[in-house]
Amino acid sequence: MIKSVTLAVAGGDVRQAHLAALLLADGHTVHTFALERHQPAGCTPYSDPRPCFADVQVVILPMPVQHGDGQLNAPLANAPHPLADVLDAIPAGTLTLAGAVPFWVHARAVQNGLPLTDYLTRDELAIRNAVPTSLAVVHILLVYISVFALSLYF
Repeated sequence: MIKSVTLAVAGGDVRQAHLAALLLADGHTVHTFALERHQPAGCTPYSDPRPCFADVQVVILPMPVQHGDGQLNAPLANAPHPLADVLDAIPAGTLTLAGAVPFWVHARAVQNGLPLTDYLTRDELAIRNAVPTSLAVVHILLVYISVFALSLYF
């Protein structure tokens, strides 16, 4: 039996909201931050990252973690959140997971004593993510080739 843990899911798009719901369904306690416009039922929403991240074993940030110039990637949030402020709100020693992490975020995590894992660099995700992406690129190329071929006839 898997031990129930308390996690925080912060920012991201509908995938992140869906992840929070799946974790809750698996019996974990889930806090959410910056998901106001798609709040998963049963999860505890927070408007401030500090109380959201207090007493959690894991913080799960989105992929990509950054949007624009240093903002948390949080299209479902009601307001922008500086990523540095979000990182500073995570208690030292808390396992932190994020995707497509820029160097400055890794540096800030080290400075704050956060064990940070970029899940996009894990082979399990990188390979499985590359296959659908490659198929999409091939599909787009085939459409362009078809359009080009048709243009030769007309």
